Amino acid sequence: MTRLRAWIGPACLALLPLAVWPGLETPFSSPKLIWLVGSTVALLAIPSSGPSASPAPALRWTAVGWISAFLLAGLAAPLPAFPPVVLGVAAPLFALALVRGGVAPLPLMTAQVLGATACSVVALAQWAGLDPFLLLGWHAPIDGASVRMRVYGTLGNPNFVGVLAAMSLAMTLALAASASTSMRRRLAWTALVVLATALIATGSRGAVLGLGAAVAVYAFLRWSRRVRIGVAAVALFAGVAIAVSPARPIDTTAAGRVYLWRVVSPRAWEAPFVGHGPGAVTLQFPRWQKEAARDGVRDRRFAGLTDHVHNDYLEALVERGVPGLLSLLAPLIAVLVVAIRRARPASPVLAGATAAMVAGAACALVDFPLARPTELVWWWVAIAIALQASSAESAPVTTDTGHV
Repeated sequence: MTRLRAWIGPACLALLPLAVWPGLETPFSSPKLIWLVGSTVALLAIPSSGPSASPAPALRWTAVGWISAFLLAGLAAPLPAFPPVVLGVAAPLFALALVRGGVAPLPLMTAQVLGATACSVVALAQWAGLDPFLLLGWHAPIDGASVRMRVYGTLGNPNFVGVLAAMSLAMTLALAASASTSMRRRLAWTALVVLATALIATGSRGAVLGLGAAVAVYAFLRWSRRVRIGVAAVALFAGVAIAVSPARPIDTTAAGRVYLWRVVSPRAWEAPFVGHGPGAVTLQFPRWQKEAARDGVRDRRFAGLTDHVHNDYLEALVERGVPGLLSLLAPLIAVLVVAIRRARPASPVLAGATAAMVAGAACALVDFPLARPTELVWWWVAIAIALQASSAESAPVTTDTGHV
């Protein structure tokens, strides 16, 4: 049973980005949510043949806070959207189930890198004009969209693929630094090249922001001559990625984000303690947009429906109130505190997981990765890895003087 736990958890994690069901109304997100819920239930249901691993206190309490904020907002809202509540509860529960199953950090990181690399391979095939879904007879609904929209991988949007690649690149560096054989090291570097190339192909500037934040944190935690060279290489890479991005002009993108924030932000103080409920932006945005236009907030370029405000922090405040925003910030702060307090250089696992979490948090400033199944699970698993690794490294080491 212990061996089953060691395999099923990483397998469920690696396969999550690949859950797609062409033909559904939401062919990319719904299958992943179903897979996530089923995987979480299965992991929690597997009986333990020995004592279960104990989550680090910081992981346990931040997960409980996050789940409580979702449930509180969902119960208080007049008509909450069901999928966001399920996702908000299932993602941290899945991370806790992996820890409870005693899966070591490196297998979890490996599973995340494998899943992200597989998604990136699909994205690169689409970039080359060889969309696997099209070859199988399914045409994604991207007619009339930007040419970069064809690089949607298995996530449905190039920005989502870019965020996943940015988060996974940090963990790939950790795998390369932790590799016990030259073969594993070469595989890690191969995955890194695939992920980096896919990030460029997506043209996502938000992903470049996340990657820059991740590398800065990784460099701070593991400063060395090699890391300095790596930082310089990433700076060059980021410049190239931004220069070749086929996305619309950055000033237009920024204006669109500001317009959404101006429409939605006044709603944050209408229900500061419980928010308007998970999914409220999707349900209420048409009314909020009309009322904002009457108050002088209007821009014809961006008028229309939207599901998210492209800022997970503002969205958490509006939909789940102050407790929702605090529950989002709590794991981020907890990981940064324990990582910074560790002696430097930090272990590759701790540095890689912390950097991956920061990448997601940085992307969340201009997008909504923490409202998507795969990205949110990647974020929570990175949190779990970092907090568990820090807890393990802080544990006293018992020396057996009877063995060399």
